[in-house]
Amino acid sequence: MQVRITKRQTYITVIPRVVRRLTCSRTPALPPPRSAVGTDKMAAQDVLELNHKLLAAIGAGDYATYASMCDPSLTCFEPEAVGHLVEGLDFHKYYFTMPSPPPAPDAPKPHVLNTMASPHVRVIGDKCAVVSYIRLTQKMVAGAPVTVQAEETRVWEKKDDGRWVHVHMHRSLIK
Repeated sequence: MQVRITKRQTYITVIPRVVRRLTCSRTPALPPPRSAVGTDKMAAQDVLELNHKLLAAIGAGDYATYASMCDPSLTCFEPEAVGHLVEGLDFHKYYFTMPSPPPAPDAPKPHVLNTMASPHVRVIGDKCAVVSYIRLTQKMVAGAPVTVQAEETRVWEKKDDGRWVHVHMHRSLIK
C-alpha cells in the first residue's frame, strides 16, 4: 500500500509488490481522516483502514475476505442493481465468481488499481461510521488503460464483539 498526501486529497492505492519495492521501502501509516476528533479519530482511522482492505479485496477478486468483512444482510444501491435495493451477499458473490475467458498466453497479468480520493469519515456515536469518497478504478480494457469514477458511501457498524462490519453501500458512476 502506498499513501500520498497533498493539501486537497489523500490517495490510498494498492500497487503490485514489484512497483512498491521501487517506490518506497516501507508502508507508511494511513493519515487521519478529515472531520474526525478525539476518540472518534481512532475509530475513523480503523474504519478507513478496513474500507481500504475491502476495496483491495474487491480489486483482487477475493470474495472470502470481502464476505468476512460484510454483514450477511448487507444492503446496497449500485449501478448493477439498476435502481433496486439489494440485500444480502449473493448478488455480490455473482460478480466475484463470474467465469471469465482464459487469458492469452502472452497477455499481461490482470491489474486493477482502486484509489479513494478525498475520503471523509463521519463517526456517529460509538457504533456507526460513514465513509464517503470518490473511487477511481484503473484497469486495462482491450489493451488500453481505462479509469472509471464513482461516488461511494459505505456504512460500517460496530458489533457487540467490537468488530466493525460493512452494512450498507451506495455507489453512483460519474460520467
